[in-house]
Amino acid sequence: MTQSPQQPAGSRVGDDLVEAFQEMAAYLRGEVEAESYEVPDDVLTPERVQAIRRKVAPSTKEFERQFRISARTMEAYEQGRRRPDAAMQTLLRVIEREPDAVRRALAS
Repeated sequence: MTQSPQQPAGSRVGDDLVEAFQEMAAYLRGEVEAESYEVPDDVLTPERVQAIRRKVAPSTKEFERQFRISARTMEAYEQGRRRPDAAMQTLLRVIEREPDAVRRALAS
């Protein structure tokens, strides 16, 4: 493979990283505006999942004991490594609004 004399060898990933850092530096210097977007209120972000859990249990282990959702799963949701599927989103919303109803259902 031959290289162009004007273009040093590099990877596309490396080029993308250099460009991203240049954009970040321009933003920090106030030269460009950052893009933004709004997250709808009904989206279960990692922060919202953590808020739901903290509302009813001080730890993921305690949440697991009360609601039978593994602590590791909750940690993954809270850290953004995994997204809850539709059924889990529904259960988390019910826990958020009516935790005692879920506790009663699990106790029967």
